[in-house]
Amino acid sequence: MKRAVKKKADAGDSRTSVLRSAFRSFARLAEQAGEGRPLLRGLRVAQDPAADRIVIVHGGSRVEFLLVLPGAADPLVAGVECRRIDGTGATEKAPLASFRFDETATVLQSTVPELVNEKVDEANGAWSIVAAVIWSAL
Repeated sequence: MKRAVKKKADAGDSRTSVLRSAFRSFARLAEQAGEGRPLLRGLRVAQDPAADRIVIVHGGSRVEFLLVLPGAADPLVAGVECRRIDGTGATEKAPLASFRFDETATVLQSTVPELVNEKVDEANGAWSIVAAVIWSAL
């Protein structure tokens, strides 16, 4: 009888899985952000299953939210870069906004000061982030 060999999990994977999970929660909550909120009525969200990326469309503006994971030696903090997408579908090089969150899903740094201490995995925090970034894109 052969013995099954267990594959060791990469230490980087376990570190970043917490951050990816928080980002996925943010993506799900972003889809619900427009429900019951007149300012975000008509908001649509598309998720890219091949990458840690979502695109939010509202009022003719399209914004990409791209998750940037830390390196192996970096602290457990992920970044999200928000970039405008033009009418041809090209992503602009300069970020519209960006923020960093930790393993507890708390925003630690942001180019939009009001977002610091928001929780990306809670409905109110996700709504605040989406509203602030979309407002910047208009």
